[in-house]
Amino acid sequence: MGRRHLSLALLTEGASDQWFLVPLIDRQVAGIALEASVGFDYSGVVAGECYTVAHRDLVLREVTDLLHYFDIVLIHHDHNERSKAEAIRERVPGDAHRIVPLVPVRETEAWMLADREALKESAPTRDAAGKAPRDVQKIADPKAMLKTALGGRRDAEHDFARLGQTVALEALSLVPAYRRWTAELRQAMERLRFL
Repeated sequence: MGRRHLSLALLTEGASDQWFLVPLIDRQVAGIALEASVGFDYSGVVAGECYTVAHRDLVLREVTDLLHYFDIVLIHHDHNERSKAEAIRERVPGDAHRIVPLVPVRETEAWMLADREALKESAPTRDAAGKAPRDVQKIADPKAMLKTALGGRRDAEHDFARLGQTVALEALSLVPAYRRWTAELRQAMERLRFL
């Protein structure tokens, strides 16, 4: 029997979240693959066509469509919207185990602050204002802190993809919300026999 191919789809709240999360997810899955005893192929997460801030019925329709083609669908929301991801799971009980919420405690930008070295690489002229990984969830306004750390540029979101490629997975593993997401992803992969 040949190796299986893991396929993932991602719905995010917006484009800037997507820029950061796509490379980050790919790196995390590659790390999980190295630990897997079974072995599987993976060619990268695919971003869905709608954002999760859209009307819940539209998001549900998108998730249902994606479940026809992908093994796992990741649904990103900021902490105050976690109930939306859970509501989608409740609407598709037979496939709920294939839907994995990706929910930072406050906002995705907090995860970008978990690695000072990655921030320095993204904005070498600035003093990196990152926090210790365990403390990023306590930042009241991660978007403002990240904008300051990246030099206050109007298009700082373009640095998000670079951060997604460089933020240390070891640092993120110390962030409780990130650990929760990776644990839920592993559970879904185990249930689908990828691990």
